[in-house]
Amino acid sequence: MKKNFLPDFCSLKVLLVVFLLTQLLAFLLALAADNSELGFLSLFALRSLLCLWIALSSIVLLCSLKHFLNACSNTFSGLFAFILIQLVCISMSYLAIEILPRYQLLIPFIDPEDRLAFYGRTLGISALVSIAFLRYLYVLYQWQQQVEAKAAAKLNALQARMRPHFLFNSLNSIAGLTRINPSLAESLVEDLAELIRASMKIDEALLVPLSEEFNLVRLYLAIEYQRLESRLNIRWDIEDLPQDAMIPALSLQPLVENAVYYGIEPSLEGGEIVIKGDYRFNRLFISISNPVSHEKTSRSGHNIALNNLKARLDGCFQQEAAVKIQTDDKHYQVTIEIPYENSNCR
Repeated sequence: MKKNFLPDFCSLKVLLVVFLLTQLLAFLLALAADNSELGFLSLFALRSLLCLWIALSSIVLLCSLKHFLNACSNTFSGLFAFILIQLVCISMSYLAIEILPRYQLLIPFIDPEDRLAFYGRTLGISALVSIAFLRYLYVLYQWQQQVEAKAAAKLNALQARMRPHFLFNSLNSIAGLTRINPSLAESLVEDLAELIRASMKIDEALLVPLSEEFNLVRLYLAIEYQRLESRLNIRWDIEDLPQDAMIPALSLQPLVENAVYYGIEPSLEGGEIVIKGDYRFNRLFISISNPVSHEKTSRSGHNIALNNLKARLDGCFQQEAAVKIQTDDKHYQVTIEIPYENSNCR
């Protein structure tokens, strides 16, 4: 979990943003120069080169120290980053006006009598830009914290809605068997108790390992199999999936429940539910398909589980997840696509 407001300076996105900002700064500095014997383009090129040296050197150092900075507070990490950038600024300025021109590796662009003033101006500009940049990162961090807090509250509310729905359907199934087959109903109560016990272990978690979610699905299907017997067939094809991948709790069980309720139960012959998983390009594809029942029934789907799942996936994976539906005359399939994350990533 992120502990301070500094971004990941090792990411390509941050590198691109810093590159564009340095070019904008170099352009403004060259444009603001009153006069220069070098001309605007040459002055811009030199300013751009110096800004890039300072920015890229700072990023490399901050990237190499990211594990150290992640363990520090906002105040310390911000102050450390500010001082580091200023030291890099002084070092790169000394290199640009003292060392490289001496070996004819760079065109001299500062008169000897103006060197001290140049150091002062460069350090002043660097300090102001660093303060503005770090302040922007801190405000952005605070905004993200507020958004994440609201999203977590929303996800908790959505998840809380799933449990009564699940318990209602399970108890409804048991109630239907109390008069017809009391012994089977008693056995289902025991299975339900085991299922509740397993689900309570992940009750407070937004994300759980895929293995735990599959275990919950198996317990649920064990209850339904006692009721539907040979009408319910399950085919698992999940060998390719990493079992440590994190997924929102109670994501698959409602989809399997829908497959049983709308695909298997209305049909006198029953059918097969296929649970399949693929792992490609660091993404998980989990599909649940069931036969389409053509028996006359009053049941109609209201997409409650699907809409709930989409909202929870968006909250957990920031628009990087998707829910796709494929249907024809014989099969109805729901596919979840999520990025691979394990417990070490959270």
